[in-house]
Amino acid sequence: MDKNLANKIGRFLKNDNPCDEEIKDAAKMLLQCDPARSRGIYNSAMVRPKSLLPWIRSDLKKYHDIYLRDIKTTDEVVQFNEKTVKDVRETLSERPEDAEEEEKPVIPVLGVRGKREDHDKLPENIKACWDRNTERWKKIRQLHAQLAQMVTRIDYRECDGNELCHTLREADKELRKDYAAYDSFVLTPQNDQEPSPEPAPGKDDVDKFTDNVKTVQNARTAITRALQRKNHTQEQLQALQQSVDTLLAMKQTITEKTISRLKEIGITVPNA
Repeated sequence: MDKNLANKIGRFLKNDNPCDEEIKDAAKMLLQCDPARSRGIYNSAMVRPKSLLPWIRSDLKKYHDIYLRDIKTTDEVVQFNEKTVKDVRETLSERPEDAEEEEKPVIPVLGVRGKREDHDKLPENIKACWDRNTERWKKIRQLHAQLAQMVTRIDYRECDGNELCHTLREADKELRKDYAAYDSFVLTPQNDQEPSPEPAPGKDDVDKFTDNVKTVQNARTAITRALQRKNHTQEQLQALQQSVDTLLAMKQTITEKTISRLKEIGITVPNA
């Protein structure tokens, strides 16, 4: 879609009561956006334009909204959607401890994100970051499930899922910002009693969140694989101990069953 076509579509979408000729012209614009899928709508609109108006308006709005997101080509839509799903899968792989478990989650949960040990001492605006993200994480999980269902349709195209991907991306960005603010806040005697302004995390904080998720995933994977072995070398035990220490240092929970098995092979789990 180029700027001229986008402007024409924009003007049509603002027209609440288009005449037959304007609807036919809109059908032609829709055909330009998607020749393969829109041929049937176009042919019908040439005969009975008023009856096709809801479909024409809905599809044109979909493509116009994509253009307003500064996405100009189908390849860019594909890239946007794929990057969004990759980030969302990463986010959903670590469940906040306050969020309920699903029996069969679409995205396997590899770890549980725990609150800070000093959570109750934090200012209300910082604690609110955690509360918002618990609800936000559940919303992201719900939206991702909707997208996964949408993708299974035979006639699905990347443009169909772009609006949902846009909503997911915005929610995921806000979640990462809030976690960065929550994790990076430093509690001091001065701010222990008085609320402090919420930090404004930037790109570095978001990157740190991403790195932390990967670190947790790698540590949990290493523990799972190590516990599947019958015999362990000294080097393997040292690596396993390091993985356990990493999870605890990042305030991650370890199940009682796993702790018991770790202790059986000589791994130290502090405060357990």
